[in-house]
Amino acid sequence: MLAMRLSRLASGIVLLIFGLVAVACNNPMLGDRFQTPGSASEAISSPTPTSTLQPTPTATPIPAVRLDEGDWALFNGDWDRALDAYQSVLDSGSSTDEAALAQLGIGTTLVRAQRYTEALQVLSVYLDSYPDHPRRSEGYFLRARVYEALDDPLSALQDYDHYLQYRPGIIDSYVQERAGDILRSVGNPVEAILRFQAAVEAPRLGGTLGVLIKIGRARLEDGQYELALEAFDQVYAYSSAGTTKATVNLLAGQALEAVGDLDGAYERYLDSVYNYPNAYDTYIGLIALVDAEVPVDEFQRGLVDYYAGATQPALNAFNRYLSGTETAAGYYYRGLTLLALGDPSNALLDFQYLIDNFPGEALVPEAWLQIAQIQWPYQNDLAASLQTHLDFLTTFPDHVRAPELLFDAGRLAERMGDLAQAATIWLRIANEYPASSYAYWGSWESGFVRYRRGDFAAALSSFQQANAFASDSAKLAATQLWVGKCHQAQGDQEAAHTAWGLAAAADPTGYYSVRAQDLLDGNEPFESFGVFDFSTDIEAERQEAEAWLRQTFSIETTESLFDLDAALASDPRLIRGEEFWRLGLFNEARAEFEDLRSSVQNDPVATFRLVHKFLDLGLYRSAIHGARQILHLAGMDDAATMNAPPYFNHIRFGHYFGELILLEAFHQDLDGLLLFSVVRLESAFEGFVTSYAAARGLMQVIPSTGQSIAAQLGWPDNYTDDDLYRPFVSVRFGAYYLAQQRDRFDGDLFAALAAYNAGPGNAAIWKEMVPDDPDLFLEVIRLNQPHLYIRRIYETYTIYRQLYTVLD
Repeated sequence: MLAMRLSRLASGIVLLIFGLVAVACNNPMLGDRFQTPGSASEAISSPTPTSTLQPTPTATPIPAVRLDEGDWALFNGDWDRALDAYQSVLDSGSSTDEAALAQLGIGTTLVRAQRYTEALQVLSVYLDSYPDHPRRSEGYFLRARVYEALDDPLSALQDYDHYLQYRPGIIDSYVQERAGDILRSVGNPVEAILRFQAAVEAPRLGGTLGVLIKIGRARLEDGQYELALEAFDQVYAYSSAGTTKATVNLLAGQALEAVGDLDGAYERYLDSVYNYPNAYDTYIGLIALVDAEVPVDEFQRGLVDYYAGATQPALNAFNRYLSGTETAAGYYYRGLTLLALGDPSNALLDFQYLIDNFPGEALVPEAWLQIAQIQWPYQNDLAASLQTHLDFLTTFPDHVRAPELLFDAGRLAERMGDLAQAATIWLRIANEYPASSYAYWGSWESGFVRYRRGDFAAALSSFQQANAFASDSAKLAATQLWVGKCHQAQGDQEAAHTAWGLAAAADPTGYYSVRAQDLLDGNEPFESFGVFDFSTDIEAERQEAEAWLRQTFSIETTESLFDLDAALASDPRLIRGEEFWRLGLFNEARAEFEDLRSSVQNDPVATFRLVHKFLDLGLYRSAIHGARQILHLAGMDDAATMNAPPYFNHIRFGHYFGELILLEAFHQDLDGLLLFSVVRLESAFEGFVTSYAAARGLMQVIPSTGQSIAAQLGWPDNYTDDDLYRPFVSVRFGAYYLAQQRDRFDGDLFAALAAYNAGPGNAAIWKEMVPDDPDLFLEVIRLNQPHLYIRRIYETYTIYRQLYTVLD
């Protein structure tokens, strides 16, 4: 086993065995500060795999090297290693500048590790000991954050002001707003207003409506009611967001109440009730109206209560409304409210009453669908839900959603286990709605249920019909792959290979094409072969890319295209972005950089320059997107990009965080290229990213899973959810969890990836349905996200394998 693992990692692990040469010295993706003189044009030769690794004696690193090691460890979130590297500089009798950088590095590390009491001491020593150091402003900013964390707001305010003295005119708007927040928190709205006004006047990305609301709130707190109203009215006039309008209506109403203008206040609250019923602040205003016994339309009152989650008051309001006026909307929203209260039976009665008594109303089809959804999953009556779908289609055959609902009906029949009926229903779509996009999907799905029943001839017919409806190369590749699978199941290997050949040629970088090619080549899913090697002649690749850029876009200037030109270097967004990045405010930095990148997206040279800036910083997602944008401007689709100069694809599919990823792949006996592929899809190598589902970090581990893994590993000490943003932790956790799922499913990587994305419970259900066919396993996944997830990982892995594998 050890020999096999060493063979798999042989060329990639050279990054670790030989001083991380490719990662830290000879990799443009990690920035110029990690390059060694003369190394840029030297390719790394692959070592011969052996079962014994012999360490090479090295001299004690000089302080500059140790500082770089500390910075790199800090970037990776390896606090202990960073602290050790910085401390060694302090202990080595280094120069004053090196000692100052080490002291600041220790302070920065402690701040990010949330060890605030220690950070306060270290940063204070730095600021007291090195009064002339050029990065002194950073020390003040970090210490201000520490004071805030330690609940010393006035000391924080003082340090923010020191920062502004040293670094004026860069992120003043952000810092002044922060200062205003502090002053409001300590009960000083007058001074807060001045800070907020300064924030509005200073340049910033995006609008200032949020700061204007803060100005209005501070004026409200200080009793400046007329001025507060001016601020709120200004926001109301300029905002297009209903939630924002509801917020300032509430605040304006409070100001008007304070000056005794109750009618004016109630007018603001009513405006929100009738125009922005789904905003929570509207609900707060409604409470004020009810308490003051101001008449409010019972339907609107019920609607506001419903959206605010006040379901019993909403039901009461709708009952009062319907006792006097019967409308389709009244019954519809009372039905929704009853559902929210856990009363599906009475909700169903309301929806049925709507259908029977308001046949021409626009809400009638929606009521049908609500009934179908109550029957399943609320009442777990799949047969009734299926019949409701079919009755709806009989009643409304020309409804805009008819093809979609027919497709859903087929899904219900499949869930009931009636695969024959599912196929029949899905095939109706092509016959009854041939112009709909669901004609393809119905034919496609009918093929799978027929295949699962063992009726391969009928399945072949379905896939051939789907092929006729295929509207793009990806769908053509998909249908041809399954045409081949049907031929194979019937024993016609020659016809299968012919179909797979067509599939492989249709969409060369798409999942179904690359999977078809693997079937042609006899490769198992995610099969690795040979060893991978990240060595490259970086300088030669850069020069080739620049020459290609000049020729492709007819660029006449002779100046280098790698460095920022004067326009980009002086752009306020770049300057602010670099400052935010330096201060550890990564989300704010990314927003600035992405806005800049978007503004030059049609300029290949400016984008090329920015790509290198992003690589130097470690903002890999933006670099990846920038590299792809250049190829898009050159007219390249996904397949054509594989023929672009290698430099672009080495950026797009880079071995970022290679030291961490390869080591954890080795520890967990995972293919390193697979782990790179997972990280690329999960986060695009952006360690500070958070998903809509609260997944965090490079490998997008959700907090509950992170807590479980930390308990299992007994690491790291004093674990918190924020540790998931540390690449050092995220990669270890993600690799560990992926390996767990691989072992749970006996090495089936399709099932393991499904479990990683959608949970092991779902993966087990899908695995039980089709235990022995990875291609069919993918297609029975009925959740869109994990289905696409496996496909995208497969596509990415294939590209990594193509770029970096050296055949034995």
